[in-house]
Amino acid sequence: MVLTTSIADLMVASRLAGAARAGVAAADITFAGRSDIAPEDVASLRATTRAHGLCIILRCPKVGAVAFHGIFRPKRWADGHDSHGNTVKSGVSGIGVHPEGGNIFVSDYDMMSLWAKAPGGGYRKIFCSSTVPGRERGHWPREALETVRRLNVGLTSPLQHGAQDDFTPAPNHPHPGVSRDGRFAAIREGEASYLEGMAACAGFYAKWGLYWPYDAAGHFTRAAPAP
Repeated sequence: MVLTTSIADLMVASRLAGAARAGVAAADITFAGRSDIAPEDVASLRATTRAHGLCIILRCPKVGAVAFHGIFRPKRWADGHDSHGNTVKSGVSGIGVHPEGGNIFVSDYDMMSLWAKAPGGGYRKIFCSSTVPGRERGHWPREALETVRRLNVGLTSPLQHGAQDDFTPAPNHPHPGVSRDGRFAAIREGEASYLEGMAACAGFYAKWGLYWPYDAAGHFTRAAPAP
């Protein structure tokens, strides 16, 4: 018999099967398999957004990373650079090793934007950004701090940094933007939606009246004005 399944695929299958044995709902496990967000974290995000009237959009981790959430810590801002400022990226299945510290990390959940249900209907933005790398949360509005802490309480891989949509880079520094084939996850008041590609993500924003700060090519235009 020839083995046709990769080791990475077997690890993903084992991780999802373990979540099923632990009692995670089948729908959350299925969504985890598509989005690479840990099954327990899918369940937690659905519960928290439902309880508090929230909507969060995330850029999905790399394919296969679901096998390692809860095993390795999520990539922090400091993990993304060495002491000379060189970029450190995660590789296959979202696993990365810092070349100097030797610490192993897994591709994290990149928050695109965070919203709260508005009293008059629709959603209002919760701004989660700072111009000070590595010190973001010290500069966030209190509501943003409290909301992200609330979301992080139940996560095996907590959110590590601010929302990409709210980040305005310094002059001559690029914004990551979004790619046409990007993978996104939206959890809106307990309902999880997998968004395959930039067009699907932009469509979700349009459907719920959320501000989309990218042009047709995925380049950042400008962040939404603060209230």
